[in-house]
Amino acid sequence: MTETSDSELMGRYARGDADAFDQLFGRYDRPIFAFFLGRARCPDRAADLHQELFLRLHRFRDHFDSARPFTPWVFALARNVWHDDLRRRHGVVEREDGIEVEAVDEDFESRLLSGDQARRLLEVLAPRERALVLETAVVGYSYAELAPRTRRSVDSLKQAGSRALRKLRRRSAD
Repeated sequence: MTETSDSELMGRYARGDADAFDQLFGRYDRPIFAFFLGRARCPDRAADLHQELFLRLHRFRDHFDSARPFTPWVFALARNVWHDDLRRRHGVVEREDGIEVEAVDEDFESRLLSGDQARRLLEVLAPRERALVLETAVVGYSYAELAPRTRRSVDSLKQAGSRALRKLRRRSAD
C-alpha cells in the first residue's frame, strides 16, 4: 500500500478532512519545530512559532494548490512566521538593494543596523561580506543553509563571517 502524498493530504484537509491534518502534523511536527528552534535558539519561543505556523496552515489551507509540492509551501509559511516574529520583536531594516531584513540581536547587531551609522559601518565590508553578515547575523540563516546557495563550504563561510565581524567590531570601536 502506498503512502498518501503530503499534497494530497493537504488537499483533503482543505476540504475538511481532520484526519488528513493529523497525518500532516505527524509528518511535519518535528521538522517544523527544529526549523524554529534552529533560528530562535529558545525552546519556548520555537514552540510559540511552531503553534503559529500550524494556525497559519489552517488559515491558508484553501490557498494551497494540491498539484504543487507541499514541503516548499509549508516551509515558506514557516519562513513568513519567522520573519513576522522578527518584525514584531525588532523592527525592519532595509538593505541597500531594497530587500528588507530583520534585526535579531538586541546588542551588537541592532547597533550595527541603526540608520546612517549602520550604513557607514557596513561600508567597510565587501559586498559578499556584507551580504553574509546580514544573512547570518540579521536574518538568521545558518552557514549550512547558505552553503548550497553560495556554492561555498560551511567552513569557508564561517571563516569569512568571522573575518567580516572582526572588521565590523574594529570599525565600531573606532
